[in-house]
Amino acid sequence: MTSEVICALIAAVATVVAALAEHRSRQSAKRSEIRAARREKESRLAMDLMYANCSLSLTTAKKLAGMHTNGDVEEAMEAARAAQEAYQDFARDEAAHQFSKV
Repeated sequence: MTSEVICALIAAVATVVAALAEHRSRQSAKRSEIRAARREKESRLAMDLMYANCSLSLTTAKKLAGMHTNGDVEEAMEAARAAQEAYQDFARDEAAHQFSKV
């Protein structure tokens, strides 16, 4: 009878350990998914900033070459402003998120 009890206790402990490991694994996967989503958003915003910078550079080059910009300046400036604001909002959200974890 004692060997049966010992076997049952060993099985119970093993089950609890396996459940804890599974729980930690799920939590880790969830955190990884959240980090990946934040990195994806940051990358998208960085690409928007690079596009806006490229647009401004090309418009400046056109103007320096004496070409007509035909409203390109306003479009490029608006794209740059919008991208900058979106990135700043993201940075503020991330800072608030990190601050709230403390």
